[in-house]
Amino acid sequence: MVVAFDVETTGLDPYEGRVTLIGIKKEGTVKQWKLWETRDEAEMIIQAIEDIMTVDETIVGYNNLKFDVPFMMERLKILGKWKREYYEIYKKKWLDLYQYLGNDYRSLRLWLERAGIGRDYPELDGRNMPSLFERGEHRKIEQHNTDDLNTSEKLFNYLKEKNPELLPFE
Repeated sequence: MVVAFDVETTGLDPYEGRVTLIGIKKEGTVKQWKLWETRDEAEMIIQAIEDIMTVDETIVGYNNLKFDVPFMMERLKILGKWKREYYEIYKKKWLDLYQYLGNDYRSLRLWLERAGIGRDYPELDGRNMPSLFERGEHRKIEQHNTDDLNTSEKLFNYLKEKNPELLPFE
């Protein structure tokens, strides 16, 4: 069993963008922290970190350790809410599928196509998240995040089945 993790933002630069949604999928259940509901970005990030710290399973996602987690940490610093203890999140057992699959700028879509894994909302792309947030199309952001959580989990399971000796994580 693995836990899937994904973050949606309004851009790639934590000094100009914000975290708008953080999602995890654990034991088949999706949990999302949404900026439009909490209205407090720092508190939303802290709540998600505290929840992730209770996870014992491997946490999977695509580009989590090079983008998602560092973005959250930098946002907490910018917002004046960062604490040293938040770095404990890096001590969890992570499998960043982006790094595992070569760390070479190939998209998640490419790997999903190669594995024959479909998306429920293929029309939604991460690049659209900032404009969807600006327009208040929050449901689409939730759908995209859920899609990323589900496909990360499916891709991990596909890779585990094809290469069990290379993925000792459960």
